[in-house]
Amino acid sequence: MAFTLSPGKIQSHGNQFARLLERQEVPERGVVACVLPNCPEFAFALRGITWCGRVLTPINWHLSASDIDYIIENSEADALLIHSDFSEIALKICHRIPPQFRFSVGGKIEGFSDFEQSLDLPIYELDNPVAGDVMMYTSGTTGRPKGVRRKSSQAKEQPPPGFHGSAGKAMLLRYLKEESHGAHIVVAPYYHSAPLTYGEGASLLGADLVIMETWNPEEFLRLVEEHKVASTFLVPTHFVRLLRLPEATRMRYDLSSLKLIVHGAAPVSPTIKHQMIEWLGPVLFEFYGGTEGGGTSISSQDWLQHPGSVGKPGPGLYVHILNEQDEELAAGEIGDIYFSSDISNFEYKADAEKTASAYRGNKYTLGDIGYQDEEGYLYLCDRRADTIITGGVNIFPVQIEDVLINHPAIAEACVVGILDNEWGEKILAVVELCAGFTENDPLTAELEKHCLDNLGTQQMPKAFRYSDKLPRTDTGKILRRQIRDHYRKAFSKRQGND
Repeated sequence: MAFTLSPGKIQSHGNQFARLLERQEVPERGVVACVLPNCPEFAFALRGITWCGRVLTPINWHLSASDIDYIIENSEADALLIHSDFSEIALKICHRIPPQFRFSVGGKIEGFSDFEQSLDLPIYELDNPVAGDVMMYTSGTTGRPKGVRRKSSQAKEQPPPGFHGSAGKAMLLRYLKEESHGAHIVVAPYYHSAPLTYGEGASLLGADLVIMETWNPEEFLRLVEEHKVASTFLVPTHFVRLLRLPEATRMRYDLSSLKLIVHGAAPVSPTIKHQMIEWLGPVLFEFYGGTEGGGTSISSQDWLQHPGSVGKPGPGLYVHILNEQDEELAAGEIGDIYFSSDISNFEYKADAEKTASAYRGNKYTLGDIGYQDEEGYLYLCDRRADTIITGGVNIFPVQIEDVLINHPAIAEACVVGILDNEWGEKILAVVELCAGFTENDPLTAELEKHCLDNLGTQQMPKAFRYSDKLPRTDTGKILRRQIRDHYRKAFSKRQGND
């Protein structure tokens, strides 16, 4: 199913939801946590919250109830907007939210007000609109998501749009060079930063939004043709699924309106990217950055001239390649990638230590290493963190490992990411068994069920491997990189023989 929303409808319903928040006396600058699938109400809530000075915290609905509860607590959420499909989770976490600040979407939840009551309120412009903000939760290596708060150099109270809407507009204009360009389709989960930012930016530029509830590659092509879609954001997994369609299916649809496919959030195979450009033309624009900030981008034309690069930084952003002594390195030298900005910096919510670890002076890092060439194009070499990025989603190995070692058969576990053309990386669990247990298919099935019962669906290992003894340092630390490199090589050989 897909929903089509005009800019006027988003603004009207956004105004209504803003008035509902004000009528219920949700605190000014208060945090509204949203646990929603891709649906019209997400777009309405985003506009309303960020038009009345509140802060939206989108939450990945695939997470376990305990992780969602953690984000509700850590964000100090004042209000909660949640879909009735997640009513069991809602009832587990709502104790943190006053009853008058609980809202449901898509149906009734006991103890929650229905979002639809906002539709009785006026749709006209707010008397005193104030730009709000979005506090996204991003990954880290400590096993818990971290809230990213932007420290803007701009005044706290200013007219909307806020940072994400303005950034979305600016990036689309940079890529497309024209303000009115046609419909924008949202296919990735709205709770991620990029779909939210580009979708809001496109709507503010006057584009209709087409929101796919769930991803289907042929349906995507049909919607592009039907709505004359001009722009979208995709991840490499979408590329693979599209390219796997029969050629006759791909050629059946008129995609000539498509002028821009922004992609990022996960590594992409150069072969896959070449195939996409050959099919759709030079409409791909890749970006590298994170919820924290940063940001380089590269057009198809430039990428073909600089294959493997993630581009150059945008206006007001600067890339620094530093060594361990904080000295800037020359072109071609590999070091830690840092950014600095004329616009804003960030901090992790309620985690001064984590914030400090990301900065060197006024420069901040996303935890990657790489280099710049003589022309200033940035190339990534590796990720400092052990975080796995699969289908554009950040996965914490330690959470999966904690579940696995609670199984009576598991002595130790190491979870790593194996390179994969479709997902960017896929999750592999390498386990050491306790005495008395042996590797067999029933045990693997039991471990899969154990994970399914205790993890979110996106955290599920795609494969298990058994080790007599996991390699360790003299101090007892598991040699994660050694394990990862070994299995990446083994899986690469297997894929080459397929």
